Amino acid sequence: MVFINSILNRKHLAWLLLLLFFSCTQAEEFEAGRHYQILDNPTVTRNSSKVEVVEVFWFGCNHCYALESYIQPWKRNLPNDVDFWKSHITWNAQAETHARLFYSAKALGIEEKAVPAAFTSIWREGRNLLGNSEVEYFFKGFGVEKERYLSVSNSFGVNNAVKQADNRMRQWAVTGVPTLIVNGKYKVSGTREIGTSKLLDVVNFLIEKERRFLTRSD
Repeated sequence: MVFINSILNRKHLAWLLLLLFFSCTQAEEFEAGRHYQILDNPTVTRNSSKVEVVEVFWFGCNHCYALESYIQPWKRNLPNDVDFWKSHITWNAQAETHARLFYSAKALGIEEKAVPAAFTSIWREGRNLLGNSEVEYFFKGFGVEKERYLSVSNSFGVNNAVKQADNRMRQWAVTGVPTLIVNGKYKVSGTREIGTSKLLDVVNFLIEKERRFLTRSD
């Protein structure tokens, strides 16, 4: 019996050491100031019981287009305690036009279809989606007639959504996209070291970090 207990204790110790090694490796794999930034002024999330991830993006950004192919399968497998949503940048006239397109699609309940369609239109079909007729034709493809689109696009709700997106962009000091904000605390952007394909690895690391924090808080 003593011999068996000794074996079990050694196995238990080995498992603990393995977990410790793994934790240390993870901690060293992604470092603040190198792979992600800690925001100087954290922002309040829309659901404090979940870990929030916000993708700040632009339809006219080829890196955002590339990230979308990673975002879609990642999003489908997210656990229930992660709240993911998108926020469009507004830093120039073109970006603001695309932001209005995005928030109009949200207001019309066609965001899930409109986002990949907008990326495809711009990056595969060569349509910039900047002129009125071009955008109106885009929405007509979803059964939304010109009058309906114009009414929604110029509504108080969409105007306010664009304004809030602009405020978020400034609060988070977003200077490039794609940028992902994790739980209002951390900013993850592409660098030479962290390419588009690795952005979500850093995000997953930070989700787990915040999940442990939320668990301790409960």
